[in-house]
Amino acid sequence: MSAPAVSSFPISASGSHMGSPTMSGPPMGAPSMSGAPNMHGGPSPSGGPGSMPGGPSASGAPSFKAPPYDLISSFLVYEVNILILIILGAFALFTLPRAISRLARRSEWFHGHRLYSTDMSRRHRINISIRRSTNFNTHSVNLNTYSIFTHSDPKKAVLDLDGGSTEAIHTAAPYFGQWGQNEKALPPRPVTLTFMEPAIKQQPWHMPMVSSLVLPVSNFLSRRVDGGSLGLFLVKQLYTMFVIGAMQAGSSLLDFNRTGWVCASQLPFVYILATKNNVVGMLVGVGYEKLNSLHRTGGTLAIVAANAHAIGYFYSWSIQFTLFEYLMKPSVQWAFLALLFLDILAIFSMSGIRTKCYNLFFVSHVVGSVGFLVAVYCHSPVVRPYILVAVIFYGADQLVRTLKTRITTATLRPIPELGLTRVELSSLNDGWRVGQHVRLRVLSRSMGLLGWTESHPFMIANVNRTEEGLVLMCKKVGKWTGRMYEAANTSTYGESGKELGKNVRVMVEGPYGGLGHTVIKSYSAAVLVGGGGGLTFALAAVQELVRSGKHASVTEIDLIWCIADPGSLVPMIPLFTSLISQSTTTRLCISVYYGLAVPASAFEGLYLPSGITLEPGRPNFCKHLDSIVSATTAGGGCSGVFVGVCGPTPLANDVSQSVRSFDSRRRRAVGGIEFHEESFQW
Repeated sequence: MSAPAVSSFPISASGSHMGSPTMSGPPMGAPSMSGAPNMHGGPSPSGGPGSMPGGPSASGAPSFKAPPYDLISSFLVYEVNILILIILGAFALFTLPRAISRLARRSEWFHGHRLYSTDMSRRHRINISIRRSTNFNTHSVNLNTYSIFTHSDPKKAVLDLDGGSTEAIHTAAPYFGQWGQNEKALPPRPVTLTFMEPAIKQQPWHMPMVSSLVLPVSNFLSRRVDGGSLGLFLVKQLYTMFVIGAMQAGSSLLDFNRTGWVCASQLPFVYILATKNNVVGMLVGVGYEKLNSLHRTGGTLAIVAANAHAIGYFYSWSIQFTLFEYLMKPSVQWAFLALLFLDILAIFSMSGIRTKCYNLFFVSHVVGSVGFLVAVYCHSPVVRPYILVAVIFYGADQLVRTLKTRITTATLRPIPELGLTRVELSSLNDGWRVGQHVRLRVLSRSMGLLGWTESHPFMIANVNRTEEGLVLMCKKVGKWTGRMYEAANTSTYGESGKELGKNVRVMVEGPYGGLGHTVIKSYSAAVLVGGGGGLTFALAAVQELVRSGKHASVTEIDLIWCIADPGSLVPMIPLFTSLISQSTTTRLCISVYYGLAVPASAFEGLYLPSGITLEPGRPNFCKHLDSIVSATTAGGGCSGVFVGVCGPTPLANDVSQSVRSFDSRRRRAVGGIEFHEESFQW
């Protein structure tokens, strides 16, 4: 991306951008000058044949050689791209200390990149040592989530974690209905008895986020705007300002030739931000799904620039009655085709089509993006460096995605109380980190004629290196997940009459996303919030902390689960109880809140062990945060509190507001409070 040396500049007699010559063979938009015609392969109407570049003046003295207008445009967009890269480098520099602190542990080098299988028979089981006097006794940590299935009742009506029963036997209220805040005090935190004497702990090095060191700035930038943070909103506005400014710089009117350069110059960024193996995400420590809004912003700007570029030329040629003459040129015909592909991308990428007709969006996106690159490459040689950069990154992403894809056998089991299908992939038990997701494709006729063509993202619901392998909990929300649930209901039965599950071939790709450079084990406390099916994120995080034991700095954990029907809690009680009993070095509290009006008889025979509470209404996150901060500071914790939420956007907004409004003095005393969101709406 270095600008070439300029040896001479031909003169443009007219000074008009529509007739100025362009250059061929530029590296990344900084072309050399060969006196070639403009981007459409011929002189524009405003620069007639009498425009003789480089000619002498009337007095015979050589004229002053000014740079052609096209060269100015190419260098302007080149400099805008350099500015964008500098800003990206600054963000990467801010996250570098956290990256170093995470990668200082060698085990982090090999997780989060690809799925694979570890032979558990050759590895020691992970134990928590309990020392009494001089005797050593150990008990194995059981992190298997199979109890969710064994304690479910296949004859139960299918419940919706967020909306209620399919039989409509209850009067459902939305999560953010007119529920009163629960003003009563929280139940006392459970006392965990431990017999472990002080020992040398190999705890991870904690590196706080830069934003947590400047509270007024972080509080301001973390405000919620349009489903995301104000900081992300400002980044998108800054990006838009740079690109729009490049279109109009130095001219009171829109430069239609320069808009073509602007469109081409943004293609590498648009295509890089669209990849699953995102280079930008790797640099700044976030998943591709969190950069998707930037991809949409860049794509929108490229579409606007391309259409302005085409309209400007069509108008100019029309008023000079040369439109049909230019339409016969191959370069202009390729331009028409490129514009067609780009506008197809724009139409079928609208949110309504994207959410309701995802397959149509996906097919049009693939065909349109590939066809557009081919058409632009044939349309104008001077922008080919930009096209080649986009092709290289897009092709590399497809190659890596192929290498990260596994075809294996999965077992489908229905969980009616949770309204989801449990997917077990026992052949894959390692390679992912907490908070990551995979893309699942079911290769079975039970999914319908074209069901095998669909690939859907699901968060991994357990930790790695367990006997049960990789586990997904796929909520029944649409046709595809509904067919998968029905396929799981055709399971075979064992001698006890309990369903054994249905085995199907699946294609799983990943892992992707996750916490980036954040290491939950390095904090002093953690608050994990799940809304409905968003429990998977919190569940995997709690399992990781319980398994880490003394090797984690976390001493306090609050798990908050918001559901619609209290019946969803029943199959989870054994797992929750097991996690609490095995949390020997950490205090674990599990609070469940439900929003449906249910009769008192619904709770007959329901036993909740110590550490698990069930309450109606909406949780008061400020009280939970106050409780865990008080307990952490009382225990001497000063490495900060991690607050993670996975669920609907209103739930994330509520948790974010509670973190932002927390007392700044106590926030500094505990080492900061850092917020992380895993949203359903990508």
